[in-house]
Amino acid sequence: MKKTFLLALCFLTLVACHHKEEKKDSVPVVDTVPTTLYNSLEIRSLYHHADSLLNIGKADTVLMNQYVNLALRHVEKNPEDTLAADFVFYAGIFQMKVAAMTPPSRKQERLSFCAIEIFNQVAEDYPDYTNIDYCYYYKGNIFENLKRFTDAENEYRELVHRFPNSELAKGIAAYLEVQGFTKTPDELMSDIKKKN
Repeated sequence: MKKTFLLALCFLTLVACHHKEEKKDSVPVVDTVPTTLYNSLEIRSLYHHADSLLNIGKADTVLMNQYVNLALRHVEKNPEDTLAADFVFYAGIFQMKVAAMTPPSRKQERLSFCAIEIFNQVAEDYPDYTNIDYCYYYKGNIFENLKRFTDAENEYRELVHRFPNSELAKGIAAYLEVQGFTKTPDELMSDIKKKN
């Protein structure tokens, strides 16, 4: 019995040492995402897990980042996947949420621009995607959060121009008018005086 135990212990030590040697020679991974490929079902499951935590107010930014990285890697390697557009779109949403939860800083700005790039990827690679209008909305929203109002207005106007029949576009058109993006300061003051 002792010999079996010692043999097993030696084997485990040998495997552990061999594993450490492999790590020294390998290229360091910058993020915490495993390098193994995940299938569509596993990525969807990861999305639903992270999304459910977000919806109950217990957002897990590590899990959200893991989804973003895995989904984008998966789509890069499997562009023909029927869920590719969804994976990229939801990666953009998670990236936007992580940015919004990050205190105002250069990191928040970098994360925000990463989200914008992801939404740009959806618009470029999947122009017929069902939620394409939301890509423009989210980009406008991100710019607005960064206090880049001209850029936000441009994204919102692009949404209204490209998708005039979309319910979202109709709401954004009204929002643009209320926000004053469509009126000069004098016109806004005139409207305020008329209401009072």
